[in-house]
Formats: sequence, C-alpha cells, structure tokens
Amino acid sequence: LNHIFTDSNGEFEVFPLGDPRCSNRSSQGGQIFDTGYGTCIAQDGNGVERYNLWGNTDVRSDMQRTNVFVYINNELNNGLESFTEIGFYKSDSFLIRHPSYAFSSVKHRVGADNYWLNQMSFTDADGNTLDFKGKQLYIDNYRYAERMRHVNVDKTTYRLLQGFRGEVDDWDWEAALLYSKAKSDDITSNRVSNTLLKDALNDSTSAAYNPFSAGVDSNIERILVDVYRKGSSSLAMMDFKVSNGNFMDLSAGPMGLMFGIEVRREEIVDDRDPRLDGTIQYVDYENDVYPEIGDVVNSSPTGDVSGERNTLSLFTEAQIPLAEKVNAQVALRYENMSDVEDSLVSKLAIGWEVSDSVLFRVSASTSFRAPNIVQINEKIVVRSGTRYDYAMVRLEQLAGLGADDLDSRSGQQRQATGATGLLPEESDNYSVGFVITPEAVDGLTITADYWSIEKENTIGLFGRQNHSVQDMLLRIANGTNNCDTFGGHGAMNRSAPDEDQIAAANAAGLCPFGNVNYVSDEYLNLATRTIEGFDVGVYYNFDTDVGDFSVRYIGSFIDTFDQEPGGVFADMVAKKAAGEIPADIPLGGFGDLLLMDGNYDNKHTVRVSYRNGPFGANLTALRKGEFYQSSLTRPDGTKFMIDSMTTMDLSFDYRFDLAGYSSKIRLAIKNVADERAPLADRYYGYFADAHQDYGRNFYLDLNVKF
Repeated sequence: LNHIFTDSNGEFEVFPLGDPRCSNRSSQGGQIFDTGYGTCIAQDGNGVERYNLWGNTDVRSDMQRTNVFVYINNELNNGLESFTEIGFYKSDSFLIRHPSYAFSSVKHRVGADNYWLNQMSFTDADGNTLDFKGKQLYIDNYRYAERMRHVNVDKTTYRLLQGFRGEVDDWDWEAALLYSKAKSDDITSNRVSNTLLKDALNDSTSAAYNPFSAGVDSNIERILVDVYRKGSSSLAMMDFKVSNGNFMDLSAGPMGLMFGIEVRREEIVDDRDPRLDGTIQYVDYENDVYPEIGDVVNSSPTGDVSGERNTLSLFTEAQIPLAEKVNAQVALRYENMSDVEDSLVSKLAIGWEVSDSVLFRVSASTSFRAPNIVQINEKIVVRSGTRYDYAMVRLEQLAGLGADDLDSRSGQQRQATGATGLLPEESDNYSVGFVITPEAVDGLTITADYWSIEKENTIGLFGRQNHSVQDMLLRIANGTNNCDTFGGHGAMNRSAPDEDQIAAANAAGLCPFGNVNYVSDEYLNLATRTIEGFDVGVYYNFDTDVGDFSVRYIGSFIDTFDQEPGGVFADMVAKKAAGEIPADIPLGGFGDLLLMDGNYDNKHTVRVSYRNGPFGANLTALRKGEFYQSSLTRPDGTKFMIDSMTTMDLSFDYRFDLAGYSSKIRLAIKNVADERAPLADRYYGYFADAHQDYGRNFYLDLNVKF
C-alpha cells in the first residue's frame, strides 16, 4: 500500500468514487482502490476536498418572542404616588450551525479491529491482495459532516419594580425596590462525543463508525449527543433619593441638590454540560485529560461558573448657578463592591449662554468599569486555536532552518482561571463644545463637541503569542545555563523536545524545548487606552402645509485610538526598540488601533421624519467608514481595506383607535437598497463585528396601548 495509494509518510485521502484524483498518481498505474463505500483511497497531497463550512447554515436564528409590559401609576390619598412596573420576556430560537470538526490536538484513531477498515481490500494485476487489516490509522482534517448542529435556546426574563414618591417640605423623594431574573437553556443537538467516537472507531462489528463512506450509512447516530448550557442571572436592588431644586439661594439663582443611596446584589450561574465541565472525562491516546481536552468534539473544555456581588452606592449631584448665564453641574458617586476595590468617580460640567443663540459647554469626568463576575469567578476556561510560537520561530531562525520546520505554528490552548486581583478600569473623560440655535432659522439646532477618553487598567489578555515572545527573551538570555532545571516562561507548558528540536537548540546555543501544550493566559490590567474625536449634530424641525418634517444628522469622527503598553508590555516594547526582539516578530495588542479590525474613524446617521395627522414616515441612513483587517495583506504588502457601508431603512405608520384604545400599525423595510456587507475574511465572508449582511427585510408591527 505504501507509496502506491499512500505517500511516503503512509498518509492517504478519501475522495468520491469517480473523482479523477482516485487514479491520477503514476505510482497507481491507473489502478483505483475502491473502498466499497462509494469512495476511493488516494495519496495525500492530491488536493483537499473542502467542506462548504457555512453553506446551509443560519446567519440569524428563527425566533419567536413574547414581550409583556405593565405600568401602574396610582395617586394615593396621603399625597404619595405609587408606581409599579411588571415585565415578562420569553423567546424560543432555533439555529443551524456547521457540523463538528476535531481539533488538531485531539486526533482520533481507527482501531485495528474496526469492522469497516477490515472489509477494505485491493487486488492488483498480479493477484496480490492489499489491505489494512490489523493496522491502526490516524484521522486528521476530518469533519463529521453527516449531521448539522441544531441549536435550540429558550430564554425567560421577568422584572418587578415597586416604588413610591412624595414630598416632605421642600424635598422630593423617591424609593423603589427592583428584582429581575433571567434564565437561558441552550441545547445543541448532533454534537459528537469523543468517548463514544473512540469506542465506535474500535468496534469490530458492523455497528462501528465508518469514516471511509463519506457520511453514507456511517453509523453516526451512536456517537451523537445533546450538549447543554444552562445559565441564570438575577439582580435585586433598592434605591432611595431626595432632591431639592431650591436648596440654597445664591447670587446668580437657586442651587439644586440631590443625593441618594443604592444597594445591589447580583448573582450569576453558568452551568455547563458534564461533557464540558469535566464531570464526564475523555482520555485520549496520549493520556491527556480534562482540562487539556473535553469530551465534545470541536468544543474546548469549560468549567461551571457561579458568583455574586454586593454593591453599596452613594451618590450626589448639585446644579449650581455661577452667574446669570453660567451654570455648573457637580456630581459624585462612590461604589463599594464586595469583590473589587472601591471606586469614586466625579463629574463637573459648565454651560455658558454666550448669547441667545449660542451655548458653550465643557465637562470633565471620571468613570470606572468593574471586572465582571465571570472574569473574577471562572474556575477554568480553555480555548484552542492555531498560533505562532515565537520562541520556536526564533529557534528555527538561529539554527538556519526553514519556516515551520520545527512546527512553530501549531494548535495551542489557552487556560485561564478567575483573576481575583483585577482592578476596575478607570477613565478620565473631557469634552468641550457648543450648541447653536440661530434666531433667523426657527427650529434649527447645531451642536459640535470635541471629546477625549483616557482609560487606565484596561482589562484584557496578554495573548498566547506575546507569552511566546516573552519565553523567547528568557531562553535567549539564559543560553545553555542550568538546562536541567530551566523551564523558560512559567506561563508556557511545553512537551518534551524531539530530536530535531534538540539538535536545533544545541546549534543555536539554547536549552532544548518542545512545542506548546497550553499557555496560562490570565486576565490582566494591561494598558492605557486613549480615544479622541469630535461629534457634530444638526437638528431641524419645520412645519409645512402638507405635514411636519424633522431632519436629524449625527456625525462621529475619531482622530486617535491608541493603546499604550504598561507593565510587562512596556518592557517588551523597549526591548523591541533596542533590537532584542527581531523586527519580523510582532507584539500584538497595543499601538495605533485606529482603522484596525472594525475601528472605523467615521460614522454618520441621518433621519428624516414626516407626520401628517395619523400618518407618519421615517427614512434612516447609516454609514460606517472603512477599516482594515489586520490578519490579511494584499499581494503588494499593503493593508487589506474593508470598504465603508451605507444602509437605509424606510418605515410607514398609521395611528388609529381600536375599540377605544390608542393603536399604531407600522410597516418597516430594513436595508431598503439591499446593500450587501463588504467582503472580509470572516465567517460568512463579512466582518460581523462591524457589519450585518441580512439584505433587504421587512416587518409589520401592531402596537396597542391599554
């Protein structure tokens, strides 16, 4: 068989019977190895029979939704007002996804006793019979394409709020209790179990899984399982606030004051399927087990997560007249959280009526974003993907080898656990601008504001490739010292080096090391991010004999989007500048991020509304500017630019009385020009983080107020 129907490494591919690649190699002499299952065997490297990954799948779920909202306001006899809100939401969705594909790190084997393997044989012209009996085969680049994955998600949310408001002397007060809970049951059918697949590939009966039949009568049913993810979150909150619009008389006018308190308790539960969270464990042929691998093909092991957070907030705000036409707003908010450091933020805003037509405004504020409960409480999360190992890349270079001779680009895992030491992200925000309402043009308002946001302690991942660069620096600095105990960067878990890697390391003057198994890549407070730009708005309302018109334009423009490295990042940048890190080895995650991967620098929204009595119409246009995809370059080395995209929506509505209730019916046409998303190297061929590609679609909405 070897060198006839397999290559020099003993590898072969399976093609549909009748495909010219079944017999196009000279070593076969025109002979065809017919498996007997509608397929043939031919040497590897004969061209890949690619699967249409996104064909016959759903971009958007088939969904049924139910929303119920009830608002009850009641004036009580004692002067108090009661307000109640009741909300209920339920949705059921169905989505078809592509079939499962095994990770390169979890390769299966066709057992020597596999029934279908032992039925295959070939008799050559001399009467010699060739077969695979008693041989174990490795499976690589295989997709279990017999069954599409079916995703069913049921979500339920309810929200209850009860509040009261009233007056005591000159003070207005308001208090409320809120409780909301959301549940989600996500069940995916037609997933493949590694354990069941291993058994099926080693079955000596006709019930064995047949990987040679191109999915026809393969016995896929015995290896399929349903995999679930059940989640819930809840929020219980109480708040109380008082305000006085005339707290103190100042020379320029009355000063207003508000202060309050808020108490919150948040809880989350994320319950993963036993085949994902390690309850049911799969042991592969290399004796790897959870958390390196899970029991579901094409899914990374993921542990259950649960956690809670208690927060006490104190806040106050004052409206202060500084002069006859100058007013200031001052606000403070203090947050005490049970699992994250306390935070105090503030805001100062000043408005100056320069004239009857011009208002000048300026503001400065601080804000924060706490690490979410999942980031803090994750027991373990594992994600797999193909990455460069730049320590191995550098070893190839130093040893004079070719690219990837030592498998410097391979499948790697990221393992992370909850990062309890994370600090909240904090930002300083500034804006300055004006509002113009020309007296000569009634109904016209023009706004323009320049703004700047500088965020510190940005939470993110250091990145597997950046960890490998750090490992490279440590290994080069160490040379051949203490090779028996030197392990390189502690975040990198590597296999033992093979003979080629040992020889290359000896030639380069380094301690030998193997390929990456996994990288411990935790959430960190990494960098300082700066975003600056300006917004322009034009609002014009006017009445005519044929109806009332409203025109609105909002333009957002970004001039700066930078991420400045901090901590270890900053040290590595300095070493790259000094030449310790070669120019062809990149550092990711910082620098100029403007126009990169969906960070377009301009966005425009236009809305034209019309109303004449009960009839109304709206035309809305949205334009997003161009950007480039960082993972691609054109043949000439320039960036792969993704074009700007403009979509327009058109709607018509009619208001009427239905059995005494105020009602409105609306017909909307989304993406009326049927604009398609620009081409990108992403799922479904477009950049979903920035664009949608639903084409023209319609909906009809009936709204009745009881």
